[in-house]
Amino acid sequence: MQHSQQKSPGIALDFSRRSELDELMDDPYVEHRELQDGLDGLARVNGLLGGYGPSIGGVEALLEDRRSFSLLDVGTGSADTPRRLAIWAEGRGLDAYIEGIDIHPATVEYARQQSVGFHNIQVKLRDVFEIPEDDRFDIVHAALVLHHFNDREAVEVLRKMYDTCTVGLVINDLHRHPIAYYGSRVLLPLISRNRLVRHDGPVSVLRAFKRRELRELADRAGLPVPEINWTPLFRWQMIIRRDTP
Repeated sequence: MQHSQQKSPGIALDFSRRSELDELMDDPYVEHRELQDGLDGLARVNGLLGGYGPSIGGVEALLEDRRSFSLLDVGTGSADTPRRLAIWAEGRGLDAYIEGIDIHPATVEYARQQSVGFHNIQVKLRDVFEIPEDDRFDIVHAALVLHHFNDREAVEVLRKMYDTCTVGLVINDLHRHPIAYYGSRVLLPLISRNRLVRHDGPVSVLRAFKRRELRELADRAGLPVPEINWTPLFRWQMIIRRDTP
């Protein structure tokens, strides 16, 4: 991904368009211990603010009466969402295989350490664009990943993720809104002291989406009309079902 040079948001923020500000976690040279602490901080934020709900709800909507499923989690981070999904599936008697992928070696190693004991989770160092055409999953999922891409890249990654699923695609991402931005500026320092979390949280909101923008990205990717639901706190759940099994 290519990003603009880092700069401060300034006083007058423009919420009408997506920001190109950099997120510190996208820097491949971030010190490993700080990165791990940042990933832990994101997991705490997700847990406290209901961030896993759109992911679990989206998967549940796609499964319908299925009792087993395979799922690819793109940009898995510490694999906190796969672990939540695995616990949810076990609690409902579902047979799940979940593969988390990430492009950063240190992140993948940490995700593997955190997921020890989850027999149905595999974490791999893998770029979604390098997945072979015949390697398919029932569901492809991405949480807080799409906003890391600019619009052109987001169209490409949506198309690739859709082509990799056989049942449907679930996107869990942020709503670009002043309340979400200023709320993150206040809440994140109370939840985490980590520099990455405190910086990237507000910037993530500025890089995030309006409902119409998600629709436009799906349309540009040539995908079916998505189901887009707003969920607390300022999250979008986007579900795109396959046209045919």
